Amino acid sequence: MTRASTARIVALAREEYRRALETRWLFLFSILFAALVLGLSYFGLAQSREIGFQGFARVTLSLMNLVLLIVPLTGLLLGVASLSGGGDHLPLLLAQPVTRGEVLIGKFVGLSGALAIAQALGFGGGGVVIALNAGADQWPGFAALTALALVLGALHVAAALCIAALWPDRLKAMAVALALWLMMVVAYDLAVLGATTIFQGVPLQAVLFPALLLNPVDFARVMVTLAVGSGALFGPTSAVLLKTFGGTWGVTVGIVVLALETAIPLAIALAVFRRRDY
Repeated sequence: MTRASTARIVALAREEYRRALETRWLFLFSILFAALVLGLSYFGLAQSREIGFQGFARVTLSLMNLVLLIVPLTGLLLGVASLSGGGDHLPLLLAQPVTRGEVLIGKFVGLSGALAIAQALGFGGGGVVIALNAGADQWPGFAALTALALVLGALHVAAALCIAALWPDRLKAMAVALALWLMMVVAYDLAVLGATTIFQGVPLQAVLFPALLLNPVDFARVMVTLAVGSGALFGPTSAVLLKTFGGTWGVTVGIVVLALETAIPLAIALAVFRRRDY
C-alpha cells in the first residue's frame, strides 16, 4: 500500500467518522453505555434494599449479556446503513479519484473507530466512577469485557459491510443482518445444546471448542466470565472451558480466530464490492 493510498484511506475514514458524529448516534451510544455501567453498579442490589456502588465483578457479569446484545446489533446496522441504499452519497464517492478498495477499507476504519470511541467513552467514564466509589478490585474482568466489546464492534462492522456488498438493497441487507444477529445471540446456543445431546458419545470438549470459536458472541461471553473468575456459572462444562481457554494457548487461539472472523468477511466484501455496479 502506497503512502498516497494510505492518505486517501485516512481521509475516507475521517469523513465516515464525521458523518457518524453528525447523526448524534455516537453521543447517545456513549451515554447509553455509561448509564448501563453506573445504573447496574448503583442499583444492582436494589432488590436486597442495598443501594450504592458495587464493585467491578458484579457490574461486569450484569453488564455482559446486555453488551453482547447491543454491540453486535449496532455494528451490523451501522455497517449496512453506511454501504447499502445510501442515496447519492456512495455513487458520488465512487466517482472520485479513489479505488473501491480504499472506499471500503476507509468505511471499515471510520465506522469501527467511531464505534470504539463510543464504547471507550461509555465504559471508561462509568469505570472511573466505579473505581472512585467502590475500589478497583477485580477490574481485569471489566477490562476484558471492554476489550472484547471493541473487537466485537469491529468484527460486526466487517460482517455488515460483507452483507451490504452481497445484498445492495437496504431492506434485504437489514433483514440478513438481523437474521445473523438472532442466530448468534439466540438460536446458536439452542443448536449447540442440541448438538451436545445428539453426540452424547463424543467428548464435550470436541463439541464446545469449535462451537465457541465459530460464534464470537459466545466466545466473548466465555472469556469475560472466566476473566471475572466465575467459571462455575457454566456448571459441569467449566472444567473443560478452563482447561481450553484458561492458559496462554487458548487466549492466543481466540485472538487469531477473532482476527480471522474479521478479516474473512472484509476480504469477501472487498472482492464483491470491486465488481458491483452502483
